Amino acid sequence: MGFYVAILFLTRIPFPQIELDEGKIASSLPFFPCAGAVIGGILSLIYILGQKVLPHEVAAGLTVIISIIITGGMHLDGFADTMDALFCYGDREKKLAVMKDSRIGAYGVIGIVSVILLKYVLVASLPKVYVIQSLIGFPVLSRWMMTFSIVFYPYIREKGLGKAFTSQKISAFIIASIATIIIMYIMLGLKSLIVIIGVFMAGLLFILYLTRHFGGMTGDTYGATNEFCEIIALLMFIILSYGTR
Repeated sequence: MGFYVAILFLTRIPFPQIELDEGKIASSLPFFPCAGAVIGGILSLIYILGQKVLPHEVAAGLTVIISIIITGGMHLDGFADTMDALFCYGDREKKLAVMKDSRIGAYGVIGIVSVILLKYVLVASLPKVYVIQSLIGFPVLSRWMMTFSIVFYPYIREKGLGKAFTSQKISAFIIASIATIIIMYIMLGLKSLIVIIGVFMAGLLFILYLTRHFGGMTGDTYGATNEFCEIIALLMFIILSYGTR
């Protein structure tokens, strides 16, 4: 049930819906990376089919757009709100108020454009030797880091979807980590450790940066963490492939 709920919660894939209460949402946390693997599998299929009839760059652009459609843009929205809050003038309380505002500001727009552009450039630059592994791996790793941020850093809103994840046990992260390591090892063997460690270190620094500004995490910063780690993961795959092109 937890895996199914994770797919319903993190994606807009039209599976039969069930009522998602806080208990069910909380139970989905260990399966976030597995839901990422489902997303990655769809993106791989889109990319492979796209390349058969479209230029490489167009297939890459289509893959990025589909990745947004699959998630409903929920993580991009969180990234935009987080960027607006980070770069506004004011104390912590004002930053949190700006983040909660549903209106998007200039920094949010810049953030969304930058993320989409970077993803397009990175996906278009993926080497053939690792393209499938990359497209499956990057949503797995980013959602693994979301699990890390949820388990180890406090949720600071009194309400919100993220409230369902409060008081999560470390076992949720351990299960998510085991799933991530298995998925990555199947695709890359021991080389997967390079990508996993690189994403973890960069993601950790980003999470620490967010908590220094906000005092903890929110639903928006979870989304921002996902977007940031997706970019880092794609970059790590390109670094891994250096010299194998």
